Amino acid sequence: MKVPLQRMVFAMVVLALWFAVVPSCGYYFAGEGPGPRPSLRKIAIPVFENATGEPGLESILASALRREFLLRSHMEVVPLEQAEAVFWGRVKSLGTSDVAHREAEETIETRIHLVLDIRCEDAKDGTILWEDRNMVYFEEYFHDPDAMASFENRRHALEIVARELAVRIHDRFLSRF
Repeated sequence: MKVPLQRMVFAMVVLALWFAVVPSCGYYFAGEGPGPRPSLRKIAIPVFENATGEPGLESILASALRREFLLRSHMEVVPLEQAEAVFWGRVKSLGTSDVAHREAEETIETRIHLVLDIRCEDAKDGTILWEDRNMVYFEEYFHDPDAMASFENRRHALEIVARELAVRIHDRFLSRF
């Protein structure tokens, strides 16, 4: 079955118009937009506040966010004094819940969930450029009879939470969502 030449030409013209118009409609892939202020080039990400009893969590989260902006954005991560905007974060809560048991008294898998208050402010006047007061993420980890292995599993789960939150913050910030 042959396709008439006119239909083929028409399809090619429509396709060419599609590729010419779609990029100019303002659509961006996640994490590729201009952000809330297109001229913004220098950001600071100081260590977050930590309202939980988990030591070092504030550094893990801030480091993950710095890494995300360094690797995936056009913005430069700079010290606070040089920044045009600053990301302030506060770990509001960190909790766990058992999700799997081998026996009534033996937990084999736990879900760790974290709530983060994050905002980006203009460094000069404090105007909020972007914020999420209750960003939540969770991850499961396995318990091990060896306490050290369980500790490492929990720490690994926290690092996954930090990476995933960093990706979400980066993408939502640049997408203005």
